[in-house]
Order: sequence, then C-alpha cells, then structure tokens
Amino acid sequence: MGGANSGESSECSDETRPTATLLLGGEDDSDDVDAVLDVAPGSTNVLVVSVARSMRAVVEEWRRRAGTVPAALGLITYAEFDRSASAAASGQPSRQPLPGSNITVTSMSDPSDLRRLGTAVTLYLDDWVDADCETLVYVDALSPFVDANGVEPTFQFLHLLVQSADELGADVVVGLDPSTADERTINTYRSLFDRVVDATTTDTLDDDELHDLLANPRRRFVLRSLFERPTHELDRLAARLARWENDTDTPTDAERRRAYTALASVHVPRLVEAGIVAFDRPAERVRLADGDWSTSRLERYLATPLDDDR
Repeated sequence: MGGANSGESSECSDETRPTATLLLGGEDDSDDVDAVLDVAPGSTNVLVVSVARSMRAVVEEWRRRAGTVPAALGLITYAEFDRSASAAASGQPSRQPLPGSNITVTSMSDPSDLRRLGTAVTLYLDDWVDADCETLVYVDALSPFVDANGVEPTFQFLHLLVQSADELGADVVVGLDPSTADERTINTYRSLFDRVVDATTTDTLDDDELHDLLANPRRRFVLRSLFERPTHELDRLAARLARWENDTDTPTDAERRRAYTALASVHVPRLVEAGIVAFDRPAERVRLADGDWSTSRLERYLATPLDDDR
C-alpha cells in the first residue's frame, strides 16, 4: 500500500502508489474481505466508515482479523448516533477518543449528508498525513449510501474520496454487495477503482468464462496489444483501437473518444476484475497483471479467430 508519510524515518514505502479497490461481496465472503484488508496493524492507520456497525463490532472484527487493532483506528459510524454530541446538525464532525486506547469514534446521523461525511473523512486523513504509518480507508458497505442518495451523487462522492485519498497517500477499499445493486450500477462505479475484487466468484476462470470474456473484440485487441508490449498508456491504446476499428490511420476525435470511453468504463475494468490486466489509475497505464493465469492459455484463445477479428 502507499504510505501516508513521505518522511525518511517512515517504516512505510513510497515506492508503490495508493490503490483504490472495489470489493464485491456480502457478509458470507469474510475470507476474501480479510485478504483485501490484509495490513500490518502495527504500522497502519485504518479509518472504517460504516452505516450499520458499532464501535464494538468493528474493534472485535479487527482483532479477529489481525490479532490486534491497527496503530490508530478511526470509526465513522451511523449506528451510535446517541454516543456523543459530535453528530449534531451544526458544526464540523468531531471525534471522541476512547480512554486508554488509540481508537476514535465519529458518530453521524444521516447517510444522505455526503458532504458532512466527506468532511469527517478529510479530518482523519489530514491528521494522519504526517504519521509514520500507512493509511487505509475502508467503507464496509456502499449500498446504504446509494439507497439514501442515488447512484450519481454517490458516484461523485466516491470520485472525490478516491482522489483525495490518492493525493494524501491513502489506500481505499469500498465494499459493495452485488445482491443489493444491479449490474448497471456496479459498472458505473467500476471505472473509479484501480482494481475490482469479486469475492462472489472463484479466482480462476473456467473455459466458458474465459471464452465469454474474450469473445469481445475490443478485449481481444487489448490483450493482443499487451502481448506485443506489456504496458500501454490508456489514451494511446484507445488511439490504436480507433485506428483498428475504423480501418484508418487517422481516426476522428469522436472515434478516439468512443474507443477511450469503451476501454476506460467497460473493457479494461472487466479484464482487471478477471485478474488478467492491471490498471494504474493515476498514470492511466494498462499492463498485464502479475497473476497465476496462463499466458499460453490466453494466447490459445486469442489464436482462435472471431468474425470481428481482422
């Protein structure tokens, strides 16, 4: 994970960029959640945002997961509104420290007030930016915010959250139960994240799933391009796609935009979700993923021509 501090004495490394992860799964997928939230508790500050879970439940979950609580644990919760006056309708959200611990709680009352939530998150991140630790923001369930605000306002909130966290060197994990959202809603959010982890499916694609994934000519084009050169900037890859799709050396701006939008919002996220490619969101760079999938297996599928192949 990307560290929140750039000081020389930090135990955290600044060599890797912060990562934003969309975690698709429900309450029965705890093993996959644990894998995504696998952090070093002694050198990580963690902020949990939860509509339904109490401070006690969050602390117990982290102790089960890591054996102890993180270096600092912050909780923004809507389950303990009566806990303090910090959730008053006026003024900035404030944190209440638990005596004798490194745990602080911010109580909120209205999940439809995304501006207030954003302020509460920023207060934590600003305070931790100079800490000698890494930082993780974990929104355990997105659906209550979508229900309270709608898809588009929640999208805008997530966009600002991921952007702010990236600027401050913090990783972000957002949980979304696929049973509570339709495919269109899920696809709307995919483009905001560096990676999508689907805890509801097995890690390895079977032959039918791989065939379906690679039946799309644009996804086949992406993989063929990456086999030729393992890393591509997204805009240049889109330009290549526009030339190929339109059979011209000089595609129009509209053709390039269509290719870029299709790659950024649909096809690259699908390949990322399958674990075949990785996407560096800040640099807008696509590369083959470091995974246990078989290159020869992919090449075998790509060698089978489709009607749309040229």
